[in-house]
Amino acid sequence: MDEEPATTVLVEDLFRSEYAHLVSALTRVLGPSNIALAEDVIQDALVSAMRAWRFGPPRDPKAWIIRAAHNRAIDIIRRDRRHRSLLPGLTTVAALTDTIEAALTPAEEGAGQLAMMFAVCDPALSRETHVTLILRWLCGLSPKEIGQAFLVDTQTIDRRLHRGRGRLRQLDRLTDVDDLPDLETRRTSVLQSLYLLFNEGYHGSNPQDPVRPALCDDALRLTELLLGATATTHPDVHALAALFCFDAARLSTRLDQEGVFVPLADQDRSRWDGSRIMRGLDHLSRAASGDHLSRWHLEAGIACEHAIAPSIQETDWNRIVGFYEALARQSWSPIVALNRALALAERDGVEAGRRELIALADEQKLSRYPFYWAARADLERRAGHHTVARENYGQAVALSRSPAERLSYQRRIEQLENSW
Repeated sequence: MDEEPATTVLVEDLFRSEYAHLVSALTRVLGPSNIALAEDVIQDALVSAMRAWRFGPPRDPKAWIIRAAHNRAIDIIRRDRRHRSLLPGLTTVAALTDTIEAALTPAEEGAGQLAMMFAVCDPALSRETHVTLILRWLCGLSPKEIGQAFLVDTQTIDRRLHRGRGRLRQLDRLTDVDDLPDLETRRTSVLQSLYLLFNEGYHGSNPQDPVRPALCDDALRLTELLLGATATTHPDVHALAALFCFDAARLSTRLDQEGVFVPLADQDRSRWDGSRIMRGLDHLSRAASGDHLSRWHLEAGIACEHAIAPSIQETDWNRIVGFYEALARQSWSPIVALNRALALAERDGVEAGRRELIALADEQKLSRYPFYWAARADLERRAGHHTVARENYGQAVALSRSPAERLSYQRRIEQLENSW
């Protein structure tokens, strides 16, 4: 009785990991105007695997699925006259087979996914659509899963996918990144989209699933994929990869056994992933070429200081404040100002940070931001203003986006009350 559900999970996990490879490869062969056909081929292969693996998976499940998608694509094109014009230069079945087989080889996997990623991050589409298309075609999430991640209905996601397909239909082929005339502009969109993707995994908007490590892994995988091609290797990409590595190293300690967020000061640093921290340091050193200092460099520098510090007390807060000040000069936002204030509280004392936070009280974006009120409460508590701290924690509870957040703030209220 347990065999079929276990097989179903295996098939779904494998398809998610292979989806980007399959959809990008088939889209390169069939053309962007036929991405719906590529998706149908992959779905058919999924159904075939579900049926064929009822009594257990094959020896090499990945090879089986790739072969199933390969065979299904050829079958559809051979049988349906409408699709024979897709590849006018391939007049024989052998030529068609060889072309699809070559596109699905491991050697072409990276190039296909890069071409797909840069195609979907078209400047004519919105950033929200970029992220939606990456989640669908390069991470293998369903429209329902994407909608759940961003707290929008499936119809909204379907509309974004429709816009993406419409834009891709205007392309004759997926252009290799080496040949893109607007590579710089698209790379900016790609990096911003991957940043949003990582953040959704690190502390997302889904109240029932606020931490999704798989999304963080996907964002890091795709970022490091950029570093595998000469055209897309850039110090900014190394900086973003470093930021992801440092933050991902702490993922296992962000929630406790009850699914409640654990503040940075209370996280067990011995459980942080040392290999990812070292990987981040390597990326950060590679990002240092030239005199270019992007937002990603500054955020990676901040994350690095947190990742390598033995404790909150031993953190180099002076460097962190400096990074935040540089970030504010480059692209000020209320969130940057909030984090700078917290760093000031550690470097210059609670009152310095408290004054900065109070000065931000009129920022509309922060008035509905639970972390702002929790930060105010933390500093008021440390300053001995327990009544004000209690009120601010209450505001954070009221604005919480998930049980993980709400329970974390409620615990702080209980600890505050027990200390009176």
